[in-house]
Amino acid sequence: MKKTWMILLIAVLCAGTVMAQSRRSRNSRSASKENTNQVIQIKEISGVSGKSDYVAVPPQVNEKFKLRVNHTDNYKRDSVDGWHYFEVAYQVASAGTDDAGKKKPVLELPEVEITYALLYDMSKSKLASSVKGNAQKAGGAIGWDNPKQLYTLLTETFTYTSITPGREHYAAVVVPPSFVAVRGEPVLFSVQISVDGVQQDKIATQMLGGAKVDGKDLSKILGTKDEPSAWWSEIESLTDTVSRQEGVLRDRSQSPFLMAGDQFYDQVKTK
Repeated sequence: MKKTWMILLIAVLCAGTVMAQSRRSRNSRSASKENTNQVIQIKEISGVSGKSDYVAVPPQVNEKFKLRVNHTDNYKRDSVDGWHYFEVAYQVASAGTDDAGKKKPVLELPEVEITYALLYDMSKSKLASSVKGNAQKAGGAIGWDNPKQLYTLLTETFTYTSITPGREHYAAVVVPPSFVAVRGEPVLFSVQISVDGVQQDKIATQMLGGAKVDGKDLSKILGTKDEPSAWWSEIESLTDTVSRQEGVLRDRSQSPFLMAGDQFYDQVKTK
C-alpha cells in the first residue's frame, strides 16, 4: 500500500512539473511574439514646458468677429494666448522579425492607435483669482473649495491610418483656449502607441513641477524609467482632486492647425 501511495505521489509531482514547464514555455512564446511585434519607437513628445510649444490665436479675439456677436472688452482680457498643442514624433521600422526570429519586412501599418493623457492644474489658470472668488460665492461649487476640480485629466485615443514604414511620423492633439482659460496649465503629458493591441515602445512622459499632485506622490502609479505605467487609469483612485473629462482633446485636424504643415502629419481615422 505504501509503495502504491508513493508511486501516485511521484506521478502527481511529475505531472505538476510538466504543466508548470508547459505554462512557462507558452508564456515565453507569448512574450517572444509580443517582442517581435515592436515596430514603432517613440522619438520625442513635446508640449509641457510651462507653455505649449505652439499656440494659435483664437479667432474670437478678432475685433470684427467680437462686434458681430456682441462680445465685450472683458472677453479679450480674459482670453488666453491660444490653443495648447501637443505633439509626438515616432519612427516606424522598415523590418521586424517573425515568430521564428527571422527578419520580416514591414509593408504597411494600416492603423496605429495613439493614446494621449494630460493632467491640468487649475491653480496655474490665468483666471485663478476670479475662479476662486466665484467658488466662494457659490458655496464651494467650483474651484479650490471643491478639491475635485483642482486637477483635470484629459484622455483620448485616436486611430491613424496609412502609416508607411521606414520613416519618422508625426501626430498632434490640441486643447481649446476656452478650456485652458479656466483649467490652467498642463503638468503631466503621456503618449502610448499600439498596433493591433500590442503596445509599441515604452510610454513616453513629460512632467512639470515634480511627481506630486495636491501633495500626493505619483511615483507609485508612474512606474519606473524602464517600465513606465499608464498612470491615467489609476490616478483617480490615488487622489480625489482629479476629475476626468472626455471629448476635450482634439486631433490637430479639428483646429486652426489643420492646413499648417498638413503633409507632415498622420491622418486621423474618421468615425
